[in-house]
Parts: sequence; structure tokens; C-alpha cells
Amino acid sequence: MKKISFFMLLLPAFFCPGVFAQNFSEKMALESGVVQILLPKTVYVGDRCELKYVFRTEADLFENEIFGSEITSLDLLTDWPVFNSLSEKCHVYRVTLEHTGFEYALTLFFIPWQVGQIDFSSFDLSSLVRASLERQETAAGFSVDIAPVMVNSLAEKLNVSSPRHSQGPVTVPGTSFLLILIAAVFLVIAGAVVFLFLRIPYFFMLLVIAGKNRKIRKAYKLAVKQINRLLREQTGDDEFCTRLLAYVREFLCVRFDEEFSSLTCSHFYEKFESFACGSLSENQNQAVANLVDVFGRGDYVRFAKGSVDSFRTPASLYEAVLAEGEREILVTLCLESLKIFTFSQENEANAETSAV
Repeated sequence: MKKISFFMLLLPAFFCPGVFAQNFSEKMALESGVVQILLPKTVYVGDRCELKYVFRTEADLFENEIFGSEITSLDLLTDWPVFNSLSEKCHVYRVTLEHTGFEYALTLFFIPWQVGQIDFSSFDLSSLVRASLERQETAAGFSVDIAPVMVNSLAEKLNVSSPRHSQGPVTVPGTSFLLILIAAVFLVIAGAVVFLFLRIPYFFMLLVIAGKNRKIRKAYKLAVKQINRLLREQTGDDEFCTRLLAYVREFLCVRFDEEFSSLTCSHFYEKFESFACGSLSENQNQAVANLVDVFGRGDYVRFAKGSVDSFRTPASLYEAVLAEGEREILVTLCLESLKIFTFSQENEANAETSAV
């Protein structure tokens, strides 16, 4: 059994001889005194360094037994005379103290500023611990003397005597094409975003115009359906003219977003000229003329019945009754005008959006 135990103790040495030797030597050093470890082993100006000072003592530096606490690690004050005195040579930005049993590890984190030796003078560690814990000073003390640390010059190592010129960022070999591709994709996406942002008013206008055109086409289909159904119904001339003119007025109200319910046919040209800013096209002018004829004839049939004019000759012009086939003529004129007003709106909308 003793042979097996001894073999188990030696087993790590066969597989990890370096680690075993290092741990063994450090263990022996701890039993005999103090171990000081510096990382990195070779220190240059500007490096972030870690200096670990490991020692054994039976002293209760945290005074756990006195105060009934169980402190095992503590961040110590860096604003302390021993550290402040070296402010021109290095910057101590963190100090910690840990312990397990009788073994303590004091760790200094610092950045050296100057080439040469950094010698931390001996100081009372127990006073630093009490100050960090905000406890009152006692008579007992524990002195710590850290071995000097040598700071080397990177310029001397590289044999550089003058500042080098600035260089561009170094890329991993073989990634230049990938970086160019990423940059190109980024530029394309950024350009697309900027383009879309600048075209927001255009897209907003498209939505508004599309909604308006959809509303006009819906009103046009409804008016055509109502007028064709009216033509098939057997109604009197008065009712036919009244309903026909009402359907056309309803469409005109939707198409031009204006009130046409009380507008007389004598004011049609004036009204449509204002819509077109005095420049009606040939088709639009014909559409207005058709509506004037239809409304004039419809109002005459509705209101001139029994009047003196209705008995004038020729009867085909003055009689307040629709002649045979006249209903079809009036419906055709109305549908042609409604079609012109409907689809000329879309052409105007396309011209407006192309000009944006």
C-alpha cells in the first residue's frame, strides 16, 4: 500500500515534470519563507504588471478572531505613502490581500512609467489593512519588504533610436478582399438608406395619390352601375332626369372634392376652369360641354313641363319630354364625361409624381 501511495505521488512528475517541479519548488519556498512572483516576467514601460508577494504567518492580519469576522480577501487602499512615493515611476491602481489558513498573498497591480528599478520600501501591512477596513490603529504591526522590480526599455530591446513613422492598421493576411467587400456592401446599404430617406416625401405622395385614385375609380364604377341600371328601368322622364343628374353630381363631388349638389349648369365652365387653372385640355373641355348639354336638357325636362316654352316649335327642341332614343344619348354623354374625368386624374397624378 505504501508503494502504491508513493507511486501516486510521483505520477504527476512523469506526465508534467515542469509543472510539478515549479509547484514543488514554490511549496518549499512557502514553507521556508516568502515567494515573490512577477507577471510578466520581463516588464516594459506601459505594461500592466502583477506582483504577487506570498508569505506565511500566524498573525491574524484581518483580525477575524478579534472582531468575529470571516474575511478571506480584501481590496486595500492604493492611496498609501509607500505607493504615492513612487507615483513618478509607476501607478499602483489596485492592491489585494488574500489568505488561506496561515498563507497570505499580497498582490500589487501597477503600470510602470520609467525605465529602471522600482523599489517598494518596507511598510506596515497591518496598518494598511486596518485603514482599508476603517478600524482604529493598534500596537501590533507586520512589516512587508517587497524585492525591487526591474523595468526594461522596449526601444533598447528592438535597437530603435528614433520614433517610427505612423503605419496603417495591419490586417490578417488574406482578408483584404473580404474587408473591401464588406466596405462595398456597407456603402451600398448606406446609400440605399440615404436615398430612401430623401424619397420619403415622394413615397408619401404616392400613397396619398394611390388612395385618392382608388376612391375615384370606386365612385366611377358605382356611377356607371347606377346609370346603366337607370337606363334599363321603366321610369318617367322627370324621375329619369332627376336620378341621372344626381348620380353625376355625386361622382363629381368625389372626383373634385367639391360641392356640386346646388351648382347650376351655367356655372360648370367657370368651376372646371378653376380646377384646371384656366387650362382645360381638349378632352376635358369636351367632357364639360357634354355635362352642360345633359344638365341643361335634364333641368328643362324637369322644370319646363307645362310652361310657354314647352309649346314652342319645333317640338323636338322645346317639348319637355324626352324623345325616343334620347335617354341613351344622355347616358352616353354622361359616361364619356365620367370616364374622361376619372382617367385624366390618374394621368395628372403620374405627371405630379414624376416631377417630384
